[in-house]
Amino acid sequence: MESSDKLTRRNFLKTLVAASSAAAISWTGFEAVADSISDKKEVPLVIIGAGLGGLVSAAYLSKYGFDVTLIEQHAVPGGYATSFDRQDFTFDVSLHATVAEHAMPQMILADLGIWDQLKVAYTPELRRIVTPRFDVTLPAKNPEGVKKELSRVFPHEKQGIYNFYTEMEQVISEIWGGRHFKTSMMARLENLSLEQWMSNHVTDGDVKYCMAIFSGYYGVLPAHINALFYAIATGEYLVHGGQYYKTRSQNLSDTLADCIENHNGKIHYNTQVEHILFDDKDKVKRVIDTNGNAYPAKAVIANCSVPALINKMVPSNIVPLKFSQQIQKRNTSFSSFVVWLGLKNKIDHVKEYEIDLTQDTDLSLHPLFSKKDLADSNMSITIYDNLFKAYSVPGKSTISIMCLSDFSPWKKFEKDYFNGQKDDYNREKERIAQRFIQRVEQTLIPGLSNMVEVMEIGTPLTNMFYTKNPEGAIYGFDRNMPHLSAKTPIKGLYLASAWSHGGGYTPVMMAGRETAKLVLKEFKTLMA
Repeated sequence: MESSDKLTRRNFLKTLVAASSAAAISWTGFEAVADSISDKKEVPLVIIGAGLGGLVSAAYLSKYGFDVTLIEQHAVPGGYATSFDRQDFTFDVSLHATVAEHAMPQMILADLGIWDQLKVAYTPELRRIVTPRFDVTLPAKNPEGVKKELSRVFPHEKQGIYNFYTEMEQVISEIWGGRHFKTSMMARLENLSLEQWMSNHVTDGDVKYCMAIFSGYYGVLPAHINALFYAIATGEYLVHGGQYYKTRSQNLSDTLADCIENHNGKIHYNTQVEHILFDDKDKVKRVIDTNGNAYPAKAVIANCSVPALINKMVPSNIVPLKFSQQIQKRNTSFSSFVVWLGLKNKIDHVKEYEIDLTQDTDLSLHPLFSKKDLADSNMSITIYDNLFKAYSVPGKSTISIMCLSDFSPWKKFEKDYFNGQKDDYNREKERIAQRFIQRVEQTLIPGLSNMVEVMEIGTPLTNMFYTKNPEGAIYGFDRNMPHLSAKTPIKGLYLASAWSHGGGYTPVMMAGRETAKLVLKEFKTLMA
C-alpha cells in the first residue's frame, strides 16, 4: 500500500471511530464557542436539505441564537428518515434498526434538549437468517448468546466463532468502556478487510455469511469493507441491541424540526434551491430558490447531494479544479428496492422482527443484491408488529421486503419515468414485487399473497424522485472512498450529509453537529 493510501485510510478510520467514540467530542465546547459570539444575527446561515444532518446542524445553530434558514424540497423533514400513509397503514421509508440509546444519537439529542421527547423500542433479536441449509436466530443484547447459537448450528467452527465475537466486543470496550488491553484490537483490525478478519478465525462460507450479515446495512462487500468499521458499527448492535424510533422514524425528524422552529429558526418546505450566489471575493452571498426568492447567507451548510451542489448550485468558475475532480471520480452508493405491505391479517406464527431470506451465501456476491435478476436477490423481511404493540391498527400487520439495488436495471426507465410514462417501469417493479411475495409465502408466511390489502413499491427511481439523490443513492457516495471534509475549499460552503460523512442515522447526525460547530469556529472569518 502506498503512503498516500495509508494516509487516506487513516483519516477514514479516524472519522468512523469518531462516530462511535464519546471521547471524540467536546460536549461543552459547542456552548462555549457559541457564548463567545455576541453578534449572532449578523451572520445569516442557510442549510440546504432537511435530512438528519441538516436538521441537527440547524437545531444546534438555532438553539444558540443564530439566524438559521433551512430549505427543504420535500413536504416533510427527514430525508430517508420519514414515513408515509396509505389507507390504514403508516409505512417507514427506511428505518429497520439503529443504535440510539446509550450511543451517539442519544448524546446529541440530549445535548439539544429533546431526547426525552423521543422513545425507542428494542428489536426482539439481533437477526434471524433463513437459508435452504440452516435457520438461525441471533439473540439481541447477548453476545454470549450469539456465540452459543452460531456454535450450535456450526459446531465445527465453535472456537473461531467465539474468538471473532470476543474481538468485536473488545473493540466496543476500547471505545466505550475506557478499558485498556495489552494489545489494541482496534489497531489490529485497522488494516484488515472484514473478509480477512473472518478468515483468521473460520473457513466455512455459511459461518462467514452469518458473521457478515450486517454488511448489507453498510452497502459494501466483506472483501472491501474495513474490519474496524464493521467491528464498531456491528459491535454496537451486538452489545447494545438494535433500536427503532417510536412510532416511526418521522418522529425523530419532526422533533428536530420542532426544535429548530421553537428556537426561531425558519424552515421552508416544498422549496428547491436553484443556485448559490457569490460576491466579488468568491464568498457565499445568498441562496436562490427555483421561484426566484433570495435568502441572505454568510455561510451555507449543504445537506443535499454533493454532485448536485457542485454541478448545479455552485458556478463552475467558483469550484477549484482539484475539488471538482475529487468529486467526479467518486461513485454513488447502492440504492434500494422495497415492497411495503399492509396486511389485513395478523401474523402470529412468526415472532422475529427482522429476517434475512437467503438463497446464496456466496460472499463474492452482495448479501442483499443480485446482478442477474433483482427478483432472485437475497431479501430482508421486517415484521414491524413484532417490534411493539399497536404498530398497526388492530387485527392488521405491516411488513416490508427489501433488497439493495444498483441503478443499472433502472437506467433504461429513467427518461420515461420523469416524463410520466411509467407503463414499462411499473410492469418491471410489479414483477419483482410479486416474485418477492411468492418467495416469502413459500418459505416464511403461508398465504401472504391473499393477505395483502395495501402494497407500495419503492425503487431507485422512487428514491431519486423524493430525495433528488443521483441514482437514488441511499448511502451517498460509495463507502469504499474516504470521507470528504466538512469544510470545502469554497469560502463559506460546508458539508453535512451522507455524501460527506457516510450514510446511516448516526454518521449523518454526527455530521450535523460537527459541521455546525465548525461554522461557529470560523464565525469571525465569515463576518469579515
